Amino acid sequence: MDGMQEAGSSEGFLGIVGRHASMLAIFDVIRRVAATDATVLITGESGTGKELVAAALHKLSRRGGGRFVPVHCGAIPEELLESEMFGHERGAFTGAVASRVGRFKLADGGTIFLDEIGEMSPKLQVKLLRVLEDGRFESVGATGTQQVDVRIIAATNRTLEQAVAAKQFREDLFYRLRVVPIEMPPLRRRREDIPVLVEHTLTALAAKGLPQFRVEPPAIEVLTRYSWPGNVRELKNLLEQLVVLGRPDRVIEARDLPPHLVAPREIEHGVPAMPWQFGPGGIDFYREMEAIEDRIIAQALRLSRGNKKEAARLLRVNRTTLLEKLKRKRAQGSPLAVLLGGPLPEPRNQPDAPSEAPPLTIASPETPS
Repeated sequence: MDGMQEAGSSEGFLGIVGRHASMLAIFDVIRRVAATDATVLITGESGTGKELVAAALHKLSRRGGGRFVPVHCGAIPEELLESEMFGHERGAFTGAVASRVGRFKLADGGTIFLDEIGEMSPKLQVKLLRVLEDGRFESVGATGTQQVDVRIIAATNRTLEQAVAAKQFREDLFYRLRVVPIEMPPLRRRREDIPVLVEHTLTALAAKGLPQFRVEPPAIEVLTRYSWPGNVRELKNLLEQLVVLGRPDRVIEARDLPPHLVAPREIEHGVPAMPWQFGPGGIDFYREMEAIEDRIIAQALRLSRGNKKEAARLLRVNRTTLLEKLKRKRAQGSPLAVLLGGPLPEPRNQPDAPSEAPPLTIASPETPS
């Protein structure tokens, strides 16, 4: 598990970093529930650490020596999810040239983590309900029944009560999953944890071979004030970006942070929040507009974890339009090429630009599309 901590350490609990009262309460629930086989439903916004909670429950349970098998239901096409979860027999469908063991069988004796459970189709909800009741299921195309001994932990960023009311999620399955509910708080509700999360993340990055950076107090203040819609994941991605593209002195100052982090305070004080500065000769308008577009696209790619279809949806453009823009930017040597697997572009000379102008910052996604 990433960033494994000793249980009950001053920084957190089994890889989950936090000192806020809401997090301490969650650590206590994990301790009490882990020893049982009770089904747990973890809710909360994306990026709050739901999978870390599931992994902690597994590690502390009697099943800790078995497998922890995650299934990201929302990332697998509906037509393939049944096969992914329950396996299939040879010839069960076009392309099934060999039998395959599903995730439930792989998790036998251990724990299966069903992330984004709210995206599961009604057909699969019925099949999952049966597994919860007696541990039995049939793989796709099979005539025989298999039985497994698996603990099920589920997670969602949706409000399943609303999905139940809208007949999009089975009520009986909801209550079978929600034996023990755990709600993860968004980062904006536990801002006091941000400094320790920053320190923990920078130390973890250094352990992976990246330079050890430190953050100046004014920058910590900006980070603590920001609302973090992407939660802990967004914070960690930003810190990795700042380290990878950081200055040789290995210090992160407030001026190194992206404009959208600083803008709320500037607007609050009546000062225009501009990511550019005018030199004696003015600015290159088209270059600045291109840089702003880069930042917007980078933000969408980060929030979509590199999925270009989802990024296009967030930007409200066609996927082909986004792909054409990315293709053009790669050819032009835009800094956005870092996201696309391209090399860092050579800096372009701009004599009229002030030396203190904020650098363009690009946030790298977690996974490629």
